[in-house]
Amino acid sequence: MNGQEMRANSVKEAKKIILDSIKPITKTEIINLDECINRVLKNTVSSKRTQPSFDTSSMDGYAISKKDIKKFPLRLKVRDEIKAGDIPKFSLRPGYAIRVFTGSFLPKGTERVVLQEYCKKENSEIIINKLGIDKYIRKQGEDFFKGESLLTSPCLLDANKVALAGAMNFKKLKVYKKPKIAVLANGNELNEPGERTNLFRQPASTKPAIMMLIKEWGGVPIDLGIAKDTVKSLKSKLKKGLKFDMIVTIGGASVGDYDLVQKSLNELNFKLNFWKINMRPGKPLMFGQSENIPILGLPGNPVSSIVCSHLFLKQSIYKLQNYYFKENINKIKLSKDLPPNGDREHYIRGYISKNSKDELLATPINNQDSASLSSLSKANILIIRKPKERKAKKNSYVNIINLK
Repeated sequence: MNGQEMRANSVKEAKKIILDSIKPITKTEIINLDECINRVLKNTVSSKRTQPSFDTSSMDGYAISKKDIKKFPLRLKVRDEIKAGDIPKFSLRPGYAIRVFTGSFLPKGTERVVLQEYCKKENSEIIINKLGIDKYIRKQGEDFFKGESLLTSPCLLDANKVALAGAMNFKKLKVYKKPKIAVLANGNELNEPGERTNLFRQPASTKPAIMMLIKEWGGVPIDLGIAKDTVKSLKSKLKKGLKFDMIVTIGGASVGDYDLVQKSLNELNFKLNFWKINMRPGKPLMFGQSENIPILGLPGNPVSSIVCSHLFLKQSIYKLQNYYFKENINKIKLSKDLPPNGDREHYIRGYISKNSKDELLATPINNQDSASLSSLSKANILIIRKPKERKAKKNSYVNIINLK
């Protein structure tokens, strides 16, 4: 089927086509825990230890036995103290209390820990006036037991999961290797940021932004530079990208006379899946494969390119790492009316604000032009409007995607 005969896919359809087409990488590496942030775990791991390994105190205070819980005030002799890390070498006998601290192992016979503020010290004794609500004991294995599978593959490792792996006594974890994503900008009007510009040339500002997002989502960006608006220039740079795990092009994905990315790819045996999406911003989005390497063609407009990266490139990079990423869509109130939507699904840039009741609100940014980076810089959410959706009134609920 000729590309121009293809109908525009919905966002949902396009996402599925991309995910179904991408084959995950299989290479792995073993890395230190402090390098694991935002990496995808290869193997399910089971704990090497029990936590806590003994009953421990959750507060500073005194350990007492069950037989000593009677009428108040209680007067008990203080036999000794146990600090965090000390091994109890004795049992707790009736008539005695043991000074303990947060994290201290508790001696056998401990019924509860009495908070230090409920105790009055007199020489080698304490007087207890009340017990408190809790027993302040963390039971052996209360968190997890040795052999328990706590991190199931594939999972995306964050600081919380890394802390858990450390508590399970892992120094290193096996993760999938980071996919290498080649990034190519296209256009005679573009210079690298920082180079001399004039009225007719502008910085390729989207390229470093896309490369930063690739890093954030676990990939390794490979800069292919800027191609001129010629098939020769495009093919030369695209060939270099075919040795990596994925290619991302910026600009040239439309059907204009000088939008030559598709033509150049066709000469490299490119198989086209689609080249337009029923959305705004970002209609001219292209996806396909060349030599089994997935290629995502982003629109040239900078806002369209970055919005499409959040919707399509992010899930692609995680799929390459064997992880299925699903957008976290939330509902919050609108801070002002929105007009009826047109025929395309609309992703409106906005930010989170608060009303007088301290409720979170979705506030649309006034300038929704697909080339306005100043308005994009203020956005931390996308407000989703369905095709032909009716007017949305202030304080009605809308679906949003968080960008930050």
